[in-house]
Amino acid sequence: MNRTKYLKGECSHCGGHIEFPAEAAGLTTECPHCGQTTELLLATPPQESTVPTRAIVWTASAVLILGLGLGGALYALKRAEKWAARQKEQAAARRPPVAVTNRDTPSAPQAGFKVSAIRLEKTPGTSVVHAVGRLTNATDRQRFGVTVELNLFDADGKKLGTATDYQAVLEPKGQWQFRALVVDAKATSAKLAGIKEDK
Repeated sequence: MNRTKYLKGECSHCGGHIEFPAEAAGLTTECPHCGQTTELLLATPPQESTVPTRAIVWTASAVLILGLGLGGALYALKRAEKWAARQKEQAAARRPPVAVTNRDTPSAPQAGFKVSAIRLEKTPGTSVVHAVGRLTNATDRQRFGVTVELNLFDADGKKLGTATDYQAVLEPKGQWQFRALVVDAKATSAKLAGIKEDK
């Protein structure tokens, strides 16, 4: 019985497979595929990953699950933010946007001007508040660079600061609806502090 062990190798020129007896390893022979002389060497084993396939599959699955979970959490967060904004808008729409703050009579004419009652007005859907009133030019001449200065007060009557608005030209007997931005959130009323104009 023949007990010769055969090995498998490759041609160094064409890469064709060659089967040869174990005792012929290291010798040279003619390649049956390309006819060139080649040394009989064992074929290099295929490269195998040092990480088991099972570990790669589990890692990929874990990353996919975590990614889906993160995506779901971000989606839920965006929906919650939109819902909260919608609730805030609805609550703001239910509140009365206008509050009259200068309950006493309109101020006396100041250098040919008449001023109506001044109220704080909140822009619907925002937190922006303006002090609103009407200034009338009671004279027969144009007024230039008119600035309205208002004092702002809290609920206890304590002065918090000022607000101003500017109109470039006010025609004779003309009216101007001023809207002075109120930056202090604690302000509940506004009163006229003064009117200035360019000379």
